[in-house]
Amino acid sequence: MKHSFPSIDYVMSLTPGGMKDGRDNVLKLMHILWNPQDKLKVFHVTGSNGKWSVCQMISQVLWKTFWKKVGLFTSPHFIDINERFQINGKTISDAELEKYYKNVLKLSKKHNVPLSFFEIQVVVMVLYFVEKKVDYAVVEVGLGGIYDGTNIFSKPLACFITSITLEHTHVLGKTCKTILANKLGIVKPWTHLYTPLNNKQIREKCLELKVVLHTLKNHTRIKTNLPGKHQERNAQMTLEALNNIWFDRDKIQSGLQKIYNPGRFEWINTDILVDTANNEENIRLLQKMIKKLTIKQKTIILFGTTQTEPLYAQKLSQMIAGNETILVDDFCDRALPCSEYIWKKERNIIHFLSEREKIEKILNDTSKIKIIYGSFYLVGEIMKVSRYKPFA
Repeated sequence: MKHSFPSIDYVMSLTPGGMKDGRDNVLKLMHILWNPQDKLKVFHVTGSNGKWSVCQMISQVLWKTFWKKVGLFTSPHFIDINERFQINGKTISDAELEKYYKNVLKLSKKHNVPLSFFEIQVVVMVLYFVEKKVDYAVVEVGLGGIYDGTNIFSKPLACFITSITLEHTHVLGKTCKTILANKLGIVKPWTHLYTPLNNKQIREKCLELKVVLHTLKNHTRIKTNLPGKHQERNAQMTLEALNNIWFDRDKIQSGLQKIYNPGRFEWINTDILVDTANNEENIRLLQKMIKKLTIKQKTIILFGTTQTEPLYAQKLSQMIAGNETILVDDFCDRALPCSEYIWKKERNIIHFLSEREKIEKILNDTSKIKIIYGSFYLVGEIMKVSRYKPFA
């Protein structure tokens, strides 16, 4: 969405090329500003899958059930950059975002500290949450861990590693072990780590850093209002973390029954289901949930991805079956072209931006169920075309 604010427009022009992995310049600027990030009580969340859901659970339980003032920082955004900065469910206004961007760009220039697109978001997040005096800040990593732009907090209240699977291997590493090592980078000495994982690599790291490790108990089931058993695991991490800082257990469980989780197995219309499943583990979860649906109409599957490995993308594109499958590209600058992973000559390819009217025609056909999965950015584009606003 085009903003009529020059600083917002300038920052949005920096996005091509994807996320820059690094935090040194953010730390440098934070140090110049006397480390305002250390004033925040932070829940820091990383993982391959589930981190968005855990962030939504923690923030919503705290502000809806316990009436705390909670800042939530997530990425990417579906429709508007403002979605990345929320306080008690309300996104930052254009006027405020313009003010913070302008200020951060001035600081960057004044102190000769160049900042990438994502690094700017992190600095704005810190300044915004500190100025608004939030009680807690829930922060989702941008991509990884140790070199992530959000990895600037010296003593977070709690850290989370939600899961580990192969993802963004060109940045995080080619094996689950190297990816886990990267994501363990957000864990700081003498803090608390919550995770469903319990392996030697994690235990040794926690022992080295004197970290209290909280692993999930298999026999404990925490109900939520969200579909899928995997959400019980996310809810259990939320419950244990909040309960350990003295929030009432029963009230937490009550709050977990009222979570809004946009873009995750969400019906944005009576016949349009979206899910930001973009790796094998997430898509298998989506498969299980779809099997429980009673669908009498024909289904159209729309898939698009930002995965960089064509063979992996090809596999993902075949995992959800429908009467017709449409591969979508050009939905963002990082989209993998369908021509690189198409697996049958007769498969449909829609170049999203150049054939917007054709996409609208498909979405407006109420005689068929549309299941859209893959990239977060694809789901965001579908929301735009459908005129659906997740945080309206």
